[in-house]
Amino acid sequence: MAIYHCSAHNISRSSGRTATAAAAYRTATEIQDERTGLTHDYTRKQGVMYTEIFSNLGIAIDRSELWNLAEQAEKRSDARTAKEFVIALPHELDQQQRQELARDFARYLVSRYDCIADLAIHAPSNHSEDDRNHHAHIMLTTRKAGLSDHQYLVLKEKIDLELSNAKRKKLGFPASSKEVVQIRQDWERIANSHLERAGRSERIDHRSYGEQGNGKQAQIHETPQVTAMRRKGKQTEISRANDERKAYNAQLEREQQQEKENRQTALLNNAQNSLQARLAEREAQRAAEQARRAEQERKAQEQAKQVKQQRHGKGITR
Repeated sequence: MAIYHCSAHNISRSSGRTATAAAAYRTATEIQDERTGLTHDYTRKQGVMYTEIFSNLGIAIDRSELWNLAEQAEKRSDARTAKEFVIALPHELDQQQRQELARDFARYLVSRYDCIADLAIHAPSNHSEDDRNHHAHIMLTTRKAGLSDHQYLVLKEKIDLELSNAKRKKLGFPASSKEVVQIRQDWERIANSHLERAGRSERIDHRSYGEQGNGKQAQIHETPQVTAMRRKGKQTEISRANDERKAYNAQLEREQQQEKENRQTALLNNAQNSLQARLAEREAQRAAEQARRAEQERKAQEQAKQVKQQRHGKGITR
């Protein structure tokens, strides 16, 4: 089975983060934060395979302008300035196919929330033990996007996903946690359609390991601090535990795959043996039928011979 991962994260000032810094890091670019005066330069960052900004506005959007606008639109000291979805891209697809899949999901999010999405596809980390970890970061504006009378980009009211559960209830919307579950299900649907289109038999499953009943161990969420230490080659208790769980799951998956292959081999052998038995039975029946017909022909010839002899004998008597 292909790897499933689709998680939602908040980029908020309450945790000391900014949309400008997050966007610069994920896209390996340089962005100057006009609100704080800080310059976030990640142009030396490696492993960023592809970036693109998506909107329904039909205009070119500058990344620095976009995320500075997102920061300036919020006044609260604990405001969320961006939403982020992180998705694992199936390693069973090639680079171009993974890119098209990520682009489709970004377009889906833009269409669902009428916001702007900033996509960055990352290659597996050099410090990761899993070279299949192709993934993408999709940052969303927390506000709907529009154009001013002079065709300038503006960010308007909050997107539905950002509304409080109290307000969502008044509007007849489900809780935000249920909406995230729906997005996870839609990611499964979109990814599986791409896998099918590519002629692959593998599929992803949004359900937890417990819900699937496959015996695998769920990983512990790694905070940005843990992730940063992992990139530096430093282990933490959480990263070590996750590595152990990854190794356990990988071994379990290999064993389950071997069992599956053994079952398939057994089924194939049984089918072949059954076919051979049926062929042997048909051959025996054919041989018996030939013998029966030969015996009938022999008897007919013998009877004909006897009749001829009888007629011949009668002719001599006369």
